[in-house]
Amino acid sequence: MTPRSPWVWVPVLATIASLAQADFFGDIDTTSAPPRAQSERPITWMGWVQHKTAYGYGTPAPGVNRSQPDLTRFETQLYGQVNWRQDAWSARLAGSIAQDWLPDLQEAEVWQGDEFNEDQKDARRWQWQWADSYLGWQSGDAWLKAGYQTLAWGEAESLIVTDVLARRDQRWPGQQDLEDTRLPIPALTLNWAGQLDLVILRWADTDRLASAYDDFDTLAGLRATGADINQRKAENPFGYALRWQHSGNGYDLSLMAADVNTYQPSLEAITLGSEGPEAFTFRPDRRQIIGAGAQWVQGAWLLRTEQALHQGERLATPNPIEPWAKTTQWRNMVGVEYSGIRQLTLTLELGSQYLLDSAEPLAAADWQFSQSARARYTTWNDRLALTAQLVGLPGNEGLVSRLAADWQVSDPLSAGLQWVDYQAWEENQTLHPYRHQDAVVLNLRYGFY
Repeated sequence: MTPRSPWVWVPVLATIASLAQADFFGDIDTTSAPPRAQSERPITWMGWVQHKTAYGYGTPAPGVNRSQPDLTRFETQLYGQVNWRQDAWSARLAGSIAQDWLPDLQEAEVWQGDEFNEDQKDARRWQWQWADSYLGWQSGDAWLKAGYQTLAWGEAESLIVTDVLARRDQRWPGQQDLEDTRLPIPALTLNWAGQLDLVILRWADTDRLASAYDDFDTLAGLRATGADINQRKAENPFGYALRWQHSGNGYDLSLMAADVNTYQPSLEAITLGSEGPEAFTFRPDRRQIIGAGAQWVQGAWLLRTEQALHQGERLATPNPIEPWAKTTQWRNMVGVEYSGIRQLTLTLELGSQYLLDSAEPLAAADWQFSQSARARYTTWNDRLALTAQLVGLPGNEGLVSRLAADWQVSDPLSAGLQWVDYQAWEENQTLHPYRHQDAVVLNLRYGFY
């Protein structure tokens, strides 16, 4: 496998978490004007505590620490949010702290699994993450926000088309809920009349990736060579984006443009020694995107599309010890959703990437196609949701299957059970090293207000 593998499939798997959505209109979008608070109190708060247990029932391929079917997570997470509103001003302070207890259980000899390395221990113990936290000001049609914000500008499930502002949690691809996949970033946003968004964002970090030699460490193959892995920051930390939206009778339109850094680093340089590569250097690159989105509702049918020109994307060349080459791509998604059968929603999405220009020959084909098919059934007064989805990665790089059952036991208590399967048949497919990382995940959450 060439070094192109690590990040070709990352954006796709991130979007699999959107299985829990009921429909297209359930998108998270913190750039639109918020609804008026339901309470007249100036300060409100809410939170939840959840516990997630995951079991990897396959035997992973060599290269990661886990060598047998075993627990992969035993994680508790506490989330809190405080909101304040006074006249034209508003503020939110939110975040979560998570602790995976497996390293501690191992040290206490309660659980006997494969030994964690120090990177894995550090990445699992008492991890604090900001959620949307900002100061806002609203006057008339103008709404200004500054702080950590989740920016969701697209909903394609099989590839990223216009959703280029969102940083993502990629440690357990395909196994996260939607709210755990997109991560907030430091940004200043100005919204005018719910139609025009201007964003100035500061690049904070890459996507949140698996620690060294964890199940989904995308650099495990390179680490095995003994070479150093160098991660550099983006040269220009600031990004800029503009979006216009319009809603009519049964349709929504949007146009967007962005000049931002990627959240997936690309191979910038390779240092060679007498016996082979001594160091691999990765850095996020700059890209420019011009895109459009549209959706139409006709009875029980929802039609949607995203189209975008990506300039500056880097892809691997046929030579695995060469830096990746800059390219220009056209990305496209068309999707249809049908909800005419009682309590059942069917969704089909087709995506494609077409290479318009490259300074060098590339390892990937000029055309790459992706697919997503999803069925969601709700019952018991909408308290139980059953979901099945199959996602084909761009360029026939593998398939990801997911079955999920989400049960709202009571207003504060919910439970979820999911099965995730990764499929690949040839060694050159991106998912091939992860084909035995299949897992069953149980999640329990209790909310308080």
